[in-house]
Amino acid sequence: MALQAPNIGLDRRGCGRIHHQGEVLVKGLSSTFGRGQTRDVNESGARLLVQEKVKPGHDLVLHLKLEAQRALSFLATVVWTRSTEQGTEVGVRFQDGCQADRRRLNRWLQHRRLLSFA
Repeated sequence: MALQAPNIGLDRRGCGRIHHQGEVLVKGLSSTFGRGQTRDVNESGARLLVQEKVKPGHDLVLHLKLEAQRALSFLATVVWTRSTEQGTEVGVRFQDGCQADRRRLNRWLQHRRLLSFA
């Protein structure tokens, strides 16, 4: 059995998730959708908490705020949803898009993983 840092879970794709609660602005393709929070993030997607209802297959534009960095923008597709008492949990998969923001996300994730082992 491999050792894992306590705050990193492995998802089905093998990418370690980083638990992070930060602000996210979510837009549908036609209009402003609303604000929400990230729950966790990895290289391929994120788990969000939003107040609006969405369905799997919907495409969204996300503006993620990761600590002191400027917001990172991603196109994403809703993979799954689950209603909770706080709102709707949404699992999204990032689409190909802005490579500069993808690199910034990867550096941030790598930094957070290194800190979790310190």
